[in-house]
Amino acid sequence: MGLMLRYVLIILTSLLIASFSPGAVIEGQVIEVDPDARSYRVLLLMVDDSGLEAGTEQVFRTGPGDTEIDYAGRKIRAQANFYANQWHLEGIFPLDGIGAQAMGDANKRFHKETATLSRRSFIRQGDYMPEFAMIDQHGRFVQIRSLRGKPFILNFIFTRCQLPEMCPASTARMAELQNRAAEAGLEDLQFVTITFDPEFDSPGVLRQYADGYGIDSGNFHLLTNSDPQICEDLLRRFGILTIEEDGTINHTMATFLIDKNGRVAYRKEGSQWAVQDFLDRSSALK
Repeated sequence: MGLMLRYVLIILTSLLIASFSPGAVIEGQVIEVDPDARSYRVLLLMVDDSGLEAGTEQVFRTGPGDTEIDYAGRKIRAQANFYANQWHLEGIFPLDGIGAQAMGDANKRFHKETATLSRRSFIRQGDYMPEFAMIDQHGRFVQIRSLRGKPFILNFIFTRCQLPEMCPASTARMAELQNRAAEAGLEDLQFVTITFDPEFDSPGVLRQYADGYGIDSGNFHLLTNSDPQICEDLLRRFGILTIEEDGTINHTMATFLIDKNGRVAYRKEGSQWAVQDFLDRSSALK
């Protein structure tokens, strides 16, 4: 499937899901994941006012990306919507698992630190990465410090972006850079993409997004968080401006090369960055 067709399918899926009004918020434990039926069987632990009842089990249809994540045995929070004569889960986020408590603790410290800084105090070339934690496209809790010792490329996007020259172009370049870095033997180079639309970009959505661009998830980490505050803090710290209007998010862009010590070796503003430039700079890192 061509890149443009994959992109169109992602956008159409996003718009279809977004067209339904939000349903009930549920919390539950996933009893079974059925990839063939693309469904979860969930023991409902908490239900926010709907036709569902806490203490009962319910089968929900899920998106392709969510079905690929093995949440069996884990607790989740999600939106439950009823349409096409069946219940669906969207916006699925894990509530427990290895690193869940550590993520909360790290982000509390990060928020407290961010609140003390001037609005003009954002991360520039030569600065060091702050400590924070997110959830990746596999539903795992990830500390950014876990990448210490390896260089990585970092950018910010949102999957519903419909401007071809912005997020879609940046993600296509990241995918190309990943391929070319592998060909060049840069085995340690990692890739990190953080969403600034966590309300929609759940781990499952990010996983489907990565699949649509042919991204190898082995060294590519797409990050989100169920707490929108951490995403706001990250945008502020990295100097990314966003404005929600007309049903979309207008935003600035920047792409970062982080060295193995966590220092920003290069910061490139805008969406028009060159793959070869980042490949050369990554190769030159000691």
